[in-house]
Amino acid sequence: MNLLEALALSLLLTEIIELPVCFLLGFRGRELIIVLLANIATNPALVFLLHILTAAAGFPRWAVTLVLELSAFMIEALIYRRATDRRIPMLDSFIANAASFSAGLLITTFLL
Repeated sequence: MNLLEALALSLLLTEIIELPVCFLLGFRGRELIIVLLANIATNPALVFLLHILTAAAGFPRWAVTLVLELSAFMIEALIYRRATDRRIPMLDSFIANAASFSAGLLITTFLL
């Protein structure tokens, strides 16, 4: 899979997983659009940096993934905090990101 395909697939899967998770957490209307936009802001950059730092620079995948996933979680929590009235945006972001990361891990381990 080339980088462009990986970017598109990762974003698509992230949206397919995180939007319903956030809906279950009580996000509605405008808040779901914020989730969609936050993912668009963070996911492609994460996938691109993961590719560059592991494939080109040779850093360990687990270390790069850890740093990038923590960064995405924090950035999205800040976006939720600023753009929504969510009471616990860090928890919301953690749950949504944990769900999409876990699903992505399962998909890449067993299907790709």
